[in-house]
Amino acid sequence: MVAPETLTVTAGAAGLQALVARAVGMESTASARFRQLTPDTVDVFVTTPFGVTASRRISGVAGRDGATVGAADLLQALAHTTTEVGPARDANWPGSLPPAAGFTFVDDIPVTVVRQLADQGQALARQFSGPMGPPSSLMDQEVIAVDGNGQTAHIQMRTIFTCTSLGLIPGFAAPDDVPRHLRVSVNGRWTRVDAPFGTVYHSSSLGLSVF
Repeated sequence: MVAPETLTVTAGAAGLQALVARAVGMESTASARFRQLTPDTVDVFVTTPFGVTASRRISGVAGRDGATVGAADLLQALAHTTTEVGPARDANWPGSLPPAAGFTFVDDIPVTVVRQLADQGQALARQFSGPMGPPSSLMDQEVIAVDGNGQTAHIQMRTIFTCTSLGLIPGFAAPDDVPRHLRVSVNGRWTRVDAPFGTVYHSSSLGLSVF
């Protein structure tokens, strides 16, 4: 019998559980993948139906660097505070993980702008969505271009939807010390958006972020 994958979380379990719960709520077959960033730090990535990868950083140790498991299995393990997170499902992970380093900061986006874009996108989605959800043309639409440090980041609606659907931006009642902006960085074809409660990545290269 194959031993289950493991993840030992020493800090950040609540935030990770919130992210994974939302990911599973959007897509029951979502996958989670572990990257052992340092000996005691793990980035946990989850897939989304928007073709964007989201992540949350925790303190802990993954039993195997690069292991992929079912997000629902991980959620159950977090709820029961067990280190066993189900069988390996490496073949389910689509494409590549984003680079671990090498991103160049471009600029910040105010949370208010993200909320406005999300509201506009949701209104269009309600108007034009079909049985398969929002049309690809809406998801692929560039809603904001961010310039800075000699770089330009092109943010699509799919990235905005991911940030809001996963609860990565603070609400109006959030404590004052929670940042009210999102940091945008780029590395080649990858765009990274660091929100107060998680990070999202999107690649412009086909085959790396199509779920």
